[in-house]
Amino acid sequence: MGKIVNLSPFPPSIEKWWWRQAELNWPKVKKDKWLNLIRQEIVEQSDRFNKHRRFSSSSYGERDLSIISYGNFFFPRTWMAMTYAIAEVVCFCDWNAPKKGPLRILDLGSGTGSSGLAVMRFLREFGITNTIELHAWDYSAKSAAYLRNLHRTCIENWPGSHLETKKVDLRNPLFKFEKSPSWDLVLAGFSLNEILLGFEIDEQVQWLDQVSRLIKKNGFLILCEPAKSEICNSLQKMSAYLARKSKNLFLRAPYFNGLPCPFASGTNRFYSHEVRKSSPPKSVEEINRPLGLQIREVKFGLSILSHRSPNLQPRGPSFFRLISPVSKRKGIISFFGLGSDGMEYHYEFEKKNLTMEEMEELISLERGDLLKADIKEHQKGKRTIRLFTPKALTILFVPRIRRDI
Repeated sequence: MGKIVNLSPFPPSIEKWWWRQAELNWPKVKKDKWLNLIRQEIVEQSDRFNKHRRFSSSSYGERDLSIISYGNFFFPRTWMAMTYAIAEVVCFCDWNAPKKGPLRILDLGSGTGSSGLAVMRFLREFGITNTIELHAWDYSAKSAAYLRNLHRTCIENWPGSHLETKKVDLRNPLFKFEKSPSWDLVLAGFSLNEILLGFEIDEQVQWLDQVSRLIKKNGFLILCEPAKSEICNSLQKMSAYLARKSKNLFLRAPYFNGLPCPFASGTNRFYSHEVRKSSPPKSVEEINRPLGLQIREVKFGLSILSHRSPNLQPRGPSFFRLISPVSKRKGIISFFGLGSDGMEYHYEFEKKNLTMEEMEELISLERGDLLKADIKEHQKGKRTIRLFTPKALTILFVPRIRRDI
């Protein structure tokens, strides 16, 4: 089908660093005991997010147990979600680093830095040689201390980078962002839903509008959120509303031609999110063994905006983003995609026409892949597209984690 974008897995050096923090925090406690403390905290953090939806300064950032638990279990997930996002910005959205001078990144609600550090790591591996300035803003001074330690200790992952942390409560309605467009990349990784919790839609858009004014002319705003329907729908509503009211801000992802998400109303069986296969670090597997949580997929909502308009594609079913799992049933392999006209299409392949290798190739597709279908003829209004071979598909953006480490 074409060339795949290969991404590095979560760095072993960072996995070891977080594990070491647990050992240092409980030097006289047996491993099984502190592992159980971490597991209990992980369950509490999951309940706090999924059930209670109440966040305070003590939720994550004031206690070592909370930070270390997050670092050893959730940090890799957020890292990989932002890695997929920055890969799409660089490899599909045609972002370019500044020709001279430092590359400046702002990470909002940074916590211990999973999003900002992931972006720096990707950019270095991609061959970006600029000095990188990462500015991490968060309410938690303790989280910032962990971030500074991690950045310094694992500097081989982001050589030639400089980190600045700033303690700031982004939820404070009196907080005012600077007005100059100073940033090449502005990130919010799994933090927006907590920062804007309780805000009315107009307040959310106003807040995001201030953030969008921080990016340079060629800069990008990258927003990743947990894959819960109400959170993803809220993300897409905010992004679409902001792009619609702005004269010089455009939606660049998840869909083609700057089109908004058609599922954000919540009335459709789908909602906009990615589902990517993942090989979790061994430490995550060990922690998770008695918990039985889902750790072999990275799920996240995505919105990417910039001041540059997207490259326009012909409207119709040929260019699409995969928006469903790949299904095998009744002699058919099929999936749904959102076309470059903002419409939902069903793409089908008959198994009898496919070799085993071709079937495996189709089954390996993931929710979020960007593809082009070679459609000879399409009757307007027809939503089912029958294709005969994977050779009819061209890869536009298909990221996969390398398995060589």
